[in-house]
This record gives sequence, structure tokens and C-alpha cells, in this order.
Amino acid sequence: MKKLVIYCLVILVCLFAVFPFLWMVDISFKPQEEIYRNPPVIIPDQLNWSGYDNMLNTKADDNLNFINWFVNSTVVSLLTTLFSITISALGGYAMSRFQFRGRMGIGYIILITQMLPGSLLIIPLYIIMKDLNLLNTHLALVLAYTTFAVPFCTWMLKGYFDTISPTIDEAAMVDGANRWTTFLRILLPLTLPGLVVTAIFSFITSWNEFLFAFTLLNSAEKWTLSVGIASFQGQYIVNWDYIMAGSALTTLPIVVIFWSMQKYLVRGMTAGAVK
Repeated sequence: MKKLVIYCLVILVCLFAVFPFLWMVDISFKPQEEIYRNPPVIIPDQLNWSGYDNMLNTKADDNLNFINWFVNSTVVSLLTTLFSITISALGGYAMSRFQFRGRMGIGYIILITQMLPGSLLIIPLYIIMKDLNLLNTHLALVLAYTTFAVPFCTWMLKGYFDTISPTIDEAAMVDGANRWTTFLRILLPLTLPGLVVTAIFSFITSWNEFLFAFTLLNSAEKWTLSVGIASFQGQYIVNWDYIMAGSALTTLPIVVIFWSMQKYLVRGMTAGAVK
């Protein structure tokens, strides 16, 4: 009886979590007249593929270029992940291994920056990017996203480096390895689960972000997926089949990443507790 209750609760939680995705997919296959029908239609009478066709067909509309937006989001997210992991790995290693005055104070300052909302920083970052002539460039987005990803990733990787005994560093140096060799060839492989977790966090943060992309980019060919899909919400009409089809396609890379990296993700989330 106890197991049955647990299974029922797990099923309810899973349904609660997956319902928005199922609703999104359901809307993406409905024609406009069924979307606004009262009472609402749960299962469409006939599958409507026009949303997906128009999203994937670059010649359907000059203002609609889902493939280009997908490439832009991929480039921005990958560069953000690369920069965030590189900076965070070095910062986390330094905070874990080196003893210097103000070490914990600097760490807490880095962590406090994570508490600031994006709406508070959008104006200063806009002015900085304008002074650097980076407005309407993907580099501006990469730099902005990196500033938000680095604090969290640095503290997470510091926790992973703390779980590795310093005697491993000492043994490697006794064998002739220098500090860089020890860091790159010994410690980084040991923190692979942590690197995967922080990489997924950085990628998803930049992949789903809307506010900075909407503010710093002003041309349609530079838009990322979040801004491009939102452009289908007009003043008098909302193309829900377009929006939901684009949203469904946008979630596919995230699903693939979680599915392929779930082994490292589970290890990364539990490594600190186990050790």
C-alpha cells in the first residue's frame, strides 16, 4: 500500500511537470479556429502541420527565419558555456587550493552578484555595450550571459575541487608535474560531473534568455530563438500555432542534452553528498 501511494504521487508530480509541454505540443497541431473554440478542443480533429512547416521553411516568410535564429542561439549558448566553464574552473580551483587574504570575502562578493535581477543590470550593461560598439552583436550577449553564469558555476566547481584531496596535487607535483599540468590533466578529469552540470546550467541559461537578447539585439537576422518566437505575438492577433511549434522545436536540443548527459548529471548532482 505504501509503495502504491508513492507511485501515485510520483506519477502526479511527473504529470504536473510534463503537462505544460504536452499542452504546448497539442496547441502546435491545432488550427487557429480550434485554438479559440469554446468549449476548448483537447484533441484536434485534424493535425495541423502548418506551424512546423512555416518554421522550418525559410522561404515561407522573409521575416520568419527559424533556422537562422536556431544557429544564433546555438552559437551564443556554446560560446557562453565555453567562457563560463573556463573562467569558473580557474576561479573555483583558485578559491579551493590557494590561501590568500580575503579569499572567502571575494567568494561571497561573487555569490552576491548572482542575487541581482537582470532587470537591474540591463541599463548599465546596455550603456557598456554601447560604449564598446557591441550593440546588435552576439558577442554582447555572450559577455552578458557569462556575467550571470560565472558566479554560480565558480561556487559549484569550488565545491567539487574541495572534495578532491590536496594530496593528489602534491603527489603529481612530486612526480614532476607543474601546477598547470596537475590542473588540466588530473583535476579536471576528476571534476567531469561537475563540469557537465555547470555546462548544462550555462547552456540552458543562455538558450532560454529573453530580456537581454530583446534589448541588445535590434535586427531580425541577429535574433535568438526566444526573441524570434516572441515576434509572432502581434498587437491584434497571436499566431499560437507558430509560437507553440517554435517552442516545441526549441525544447528539443535541451531534451537531447539531458538525455545524453543524464549519467554525468546524476553523478554531478550527488557527488558532493556522497563524498
